[in-house]
Amino acid sequence: MLKKGKRYVLSDLSDDSDSWSDYSLDDSDSSADDDETVKVNGFHVRVSQVNRVKDMFIKHPNLTSKINLKNKQLKSAYMDVLLDLIETLCQSTKELSMKDLNKADNTLFDLTRAGLKVGWLRQKLDEAYLKKEKQRFSGARIRELEEQVKKRKLTLSSLESTLKKEKAAALASKNRTRFGDVL
Repeated sequence: MLKKGKRYVLSDLSDDSDSWSDYSLDDSDSSADDDETVKVNGFHVRVSQVNRVKDMFIKHPNLTSKINLKNKQLKSAYMDVLLDLIETLCQSTKELSMKDLNKADNTLFDLTRAGLKVGWLRQKLDEAYLKKEKQRFSGARIRELEEQVKKRKLTLSSLESTLKKEKAAALASKNRTRFGDVL
């Protein structure tokens, strides 16, 4: 179990690397359990994000091969931004706005300029743009079809009314005229 006021280090990501070593933090760094961090591949990440970051480095081992930052806070900030970007791309296209996607695009550009190899995220972002465009197009097409259905229902209603009148008139002409009606 993790203890408050400690920072834990995961030295590498091999399968047999479940050993944790700990070292103390200053009191300023240990305000709550959510603030506790673990060092994964040189990045300090919140304990709740360890598995995600670990999985990310397993799938994309060259992710940080071009990043050369010495400042721990800046490195952690880049990792936080990257994780936020991934969370954004995990949302459904219904939840995402074009503003969100444009902001994600700018963020991805900045992460790339900082040296992170995030080409795989570019592909996911492009897919999200395409899905959003399809959703927008589908929404417009659905509204157009609904309008056509509405117009045709009105036309059909009018035809049904005319048909009832014609049937009533035809039925009236078929009826035999009574003796009293002739007088």
